[in-house]
Amino acid sequence: MRVLFFDTFNGVAGDMILGALLDMGLPLDHLRSELEKLNLSGYELRAEPIVREGLRGTNFQVILTQEPGHHGHNHHHHHHDHRSLAQIQSLIQSSSLSDEIRERAVLIFRRLGAAEAQAHNTTLDQVHFHEVGAVDAIVDVVGACIGFGYFQIGEFFTAPINLGGGTVTFSHGTWPVPTPATAELLRGFPTLLGTVQAELTTPTGAAIVSTLAKPSAGPPAAAYSHWGFGAGDREMPGIPNMLRLMIGDTSEASRSNREGGLEDQEIVVLEATIDDMDAQVFGYFMDLALREGALDVYYIPVQMKKNRPAVLLTLLCALDQEARMTRLLFRETTTLGVRSMKTRRWVLSREITEVQTDYGPVRVKLARSEGRVVTVTPEYEDLKAIAEKTGEPLKMVRRQVLELIGKMKDYE
Repeated sequence: MRVLFFDTFNGVAGDMILGALLDMGLPLDHLRSELEKLNLSGYELRAEPIVREGLRGTNFQVILTQEPGHHGHNHHHHHHDHRSLAQIQSLIQSSSLSDEIRERAVLIFRRLGAAEAQAHNTTLDQVHFHEVGAVDAIVDVVGACIGFGYFQIGEFFTAPINLGGGTVTFSHGTWPVPTPATAELLRGFPTLLGTVQAELTTPTGAAIVSTLAKPSAGPPAAAYSHWGFGAGDREMPGIPNMLRLMIGDTSEASRSNREGGLEDQEIVVLEATIDDMDAQVFGYFMDLALREGALDVYYIPVQMKKNRPAVLLTLLCALDQEARMTRLLFRETTTLGVRSMKTRRWVLSREITEVQTDYGPVRVKLARSEGRVVTVTPEYEDLKAIAEKTGEPLKMVRRQVLELIGKMKDYE
C-alpha cells in the first residue's frame, strides 16, 4: 500500500499541499485537465519553484481572474463567492472526476461544513462558505484529491500539526489563532501552538489532513520514494514557511525481506511503571492481555523515586490495538499513566503444523529463513498434556519430540 505522510512542522494549508504534490512530480497539466472536469471558471493556476530559508520547494497559487459582480479585475485570496455546502457537493458530484476523487473531496467539505456550523452556532444546511467556499479553496481541496489519486495513495498519516499563534484578521474580524473552525477540525489531533506568531494552519488545510490522516509521531515504516515541499506565500524568519509531504510503499519496505523469510512490522510499545499492585494481578493481567490480542507482555523489576521497588510493565501490540490495550491497562492495573511508542520489529515467517509422534499428535511452530527451517518449537500445551498423561518429565518429552522431528525430512 502507498502511504502519504504530512510533515506539518510549520503548519498546513490547501495551497501548500498542492505545492508539495507538484514538487513531488504531479504534472501541472494533469492537474489542470482534471480540474476542468468541474464546472468552475474564473481562475488560473500558477506554480513556481521557490527557496525558503535554503529549502527548495514549489509555491502554488490560485489566481482569481474574475470576481462575481466585478468582471475584469484580478484578485487573490481576498473577496470570494459564497456557496452553500449543497452547491459545492453538487459541483463535485456532477463532475466526471473519478469516484475516489469525488468521494474524498465531498468528505473533506462535509467535515469543513460541520466545523464551520459548530463555530458559527448554525446547522450544516445553513452554512454558507466564505473563505472556505471560495473558488481557490474548491480548487485546493479537489486538486489535492486529484494529486492523491495520481500518486495512488491508500493511507494517510500526519505529524503533530503546528497551528501558529497570535491573531488573524479576515471577514469576520480579528480572531485568535487557531480560529474556532480550525480548532474544531483538529479536535483530538496532536498540535503545537505559539511557536510562530502567525496563522500556520488554515481551515482548508486542517480539513484535508483531519479527514484523511491518522496522527503519527513520525513517518510509518515504508520504502519512501517521493519527497516534496510546498511553500506558503509569506516569508518567515528563522523557519521555512513550507509543508513537506512524503510518499512511501509499505509493501516494498518488507517485500525483499519477506522473500528471504524476514518481515518488517510496525508495532506499538506500551509501558507503565507500577509500585502499588498485588503480585497476583500481574499474572492475571498478562494472561488477559495475551488472550485479548497483545503480541507480548513482560515485566522488569525497577527502582522508582524514593528508592521504591516497582515493576516496569511492557506490552507489545499491533497499531490498531493501541487504544484497546491502553484502556485494558487503565482498567486492570493501578497505573495512572501509560507511555506509548511506535517502533519496528523483524520477524521470521512462521507456520504451525501438526506432527504424529509416539505420544500422539503435537503442534509444532516452524520458522523459515531463505526457504529453510531454522527454528522448530513444539507447542508447550501439547507437551504439558503428554507429560501429565505419561508421568514423563516435560524436558524429556520435549527432547524426544524434537529428536523425532529432526529425523523427518519434511522439516530439514
